[in-house]
Amino acid sequence: MKHKYLVLTAGLLILSSIIVSCTRSASGGPSEPAADESELPNPVSTQSQLMKDIISGTQTAMAVPLDATAEPDEEGDSEPVDDDGEVTEPEATAEPEEEEIILPTSTAGPPPVVELEYNTKKCNPGFWLCVVSYEKDQSVTIQATYPWLLDGMELTFKVGPEGVYDYSTYIVAGTAKYDPDSSKGYGFQTKLNLPDSLRGTSTIVVLLETNDPDYYGTDYYTND
Repeated sequence: MKHKYLVLTAGLLILSSIIVSCTRSASGGPSEPAADESELPNPVSTQSQLMKDIISGTQTAMAVPLDATAEPDEEGDSEPVDDDGEVTEPEATAEPEEEEIILPTSTAGPPPVVELEYNTKKCNPGFWLCVVSYEKDQSVTIQATYPWLLDGMELTFKVGPEGVYDYSTYIVAGTAKYDPDSSKGYGFQTKLNLPDSLRGTSTIVVLLETNDPDYYGTDYYTND
């Protein structure tokens, strides 16, 4: 009987010991360091450098606007250099030469040079230039009175319709240089061909201009 009580008492002691060992104190103690260790330290990246580069490139591509355009090729903007490596200035584009202005004439090309037949005839008093004869829609012969012009003058003969006073619009029917022959006289006659544009014009004006604006003469005739 005593042996039975002894075994029962020993079993109760062992059971009590097990229960006590499984119960933690509520006052802290050894459990506090465990709680501290449960807190995670500052986050540390565990990604590899290759993965970082991939993510960085992806984020950069996503930041580029969809409508962004590529930068122009820098090679196309490079300055030309010579064999010594010095920058060469581009050659200036030569400006086109001004074309000589040729007034409209009775024939194609430059104004025709007409022949002056020197004489001693004169026009009516007060006229330096006069119409001698004409062929309707074809030609007109004029006379210049002497001594009116100066030796070496450049002469320009123009024709145009009566009523138009802008002589720059007249057509050049001929040119000549006044170089009189003293044995024949200082006046002259010359024949001018009319341009097609004046055919059918009722009244035609003949104008003689020189390289001196103070020396000029004019006359007109009825083209019938």
